[in-house]
Amino acid sequence: MTIYILIISLVLILALVAMRLANDFKIPQLLLFMLLGVSFNFFGADFTNYAFSNQVSSLALMFIIFYGGFGTKWKMSKPVAKEAIILSFLGTISTALLTGFFVYFVFDFSLLEALLLGSIVGSTDYASVSDVLVSRHLKLKYNTDSLLELESGSNDPTAYTMVVLFVSLLQGQRVNVPILILLQVGVGLAFGFILGWLFIRLLDYLKSNEGLEVILLAAAALFTYEFTNQMGGNGYLAVYIFGIYIGNKEFIGKREVVFFFDSFTNLAQIGLFFLLGLLSDPGSIIAMIPIAFVIMLFMTIIARPDSVYGLMLPFKMKKKSAGRDSFCRFKGCRCHCLCH
Repeated sequence: MTIYILIISLVLILALVAMRLANDFKIPQLLLFMLLGVSFNFFGADFTNYAFSNQVSSLALMFIIFYGGFGTKWKMSKPVAKEAIILSFLGTISTALLTGFFVYFVFDFSLLEALLLGSIVGSTDYASVSDVLVSRHLKLKYNTDSLLELESGSNDPTAYTMVVLFVSLLQGQRVNVPILILLQVGVGLAFGFILGWLFIRLLDYLKSNEGLEVILLAAAALFTYEFTNQMGGNGYLAVYIFGIYIGNKEFIGKREVVFFFDSFTNLAQIGLFFLLGLLSDPGSIIAMIPIAFVIMLFMTIIARPDSVYGLMLPFKMKKKSAGRDSFCRFKGCRCHCLCH
């Protein structure tokens, strides 16, 4: 037990140093957390507890997504809600399929393996998007930052459903695709709203100002996530909707909730990406770099931009906001941050 405490404390200290280095050298923090995990393999670490890592990572991602929803101001996101929903569903599918077919035709993968790979990498990651927007204090033109946050926070059900589908097909199982999608999305949306409505009324009833709101919301987010999963829905979608619903309501102790989850989600991101790096095999990573680099270029230059541009044409968005030149710097902070 003593050695584990030492390792955990050392990782947290090194992660904080990495955060400072990331700010100084304009490097994404999450990339350094992952590299920190990979580096432990060079010092003899042989961590292969995938079950434990899955549980910890799922828990960390759940809180990250919950707080992402909690910090989303609906008044700002509502004007781009249609676009975000279309991108989170059709955009993820299009990117995954284009990438999958590219991998199938260019590399030595079976069709199902290639489509599974495309499904895994096809969605935008909320933790990464949020980290870049916050750490770089970016404000994007044409309300693109709100679009990015809403899309990246709500595309997990689509990616998750596609991964489940292709894994099941690879295992020779028969899958009813419409039922799978209906359960994942429909049940997730329903329980996100229903449980949000119930718990906001419980918060109003308790009317406590002793920091208990943090405990209640953490427990409520956990309950929403796991209960939805047990009912056959997508827990990540449910807890994201739950976060949006709760975060756009006023209640006693809301400021304390923000302070707590600001720090807690930072810890969750450190743990999530450190574990991802720790589970990696440096030798395999080096061997796969050429293939990964080609896939990255295809996704960056063709798959994602063309999917977004094609799907956004009916909305007559500015070409730069739907294309490859949508980023600009703005000296400020995210205007939906409750602390400013």
